[in-house]
Amino acid sequence: MRYSKEKFARELKQEIRNGFDVSRISQWAYMLSIDRHREISPELDRLIQIVAVMDEGPEFEFSEDELVQFANDLEIS
Repeated sequence: MRYSKEKFARELKQEIRNGFDVSRISQWAYMLSIDRHREISPELDRLIQIVAVMDEGPEFEFSEDELVQFANDLEIS
């Protein structure tokens, strides 16, 4: 079964609700890409990596509002 963009968006929003912490959310996304690598399309993997690299430096970070908007955009695309 494929892991969908919509499911990723819902889970990302839940992670944000659990407390906005760039390092924790970045690590969550990284582990998600590893744990579900067989279920993720190349396009979705690219989107997950955008979140996973937030911890690599301020130039990659999203604000909380930006990350929520990113998740919202995933749900409707």
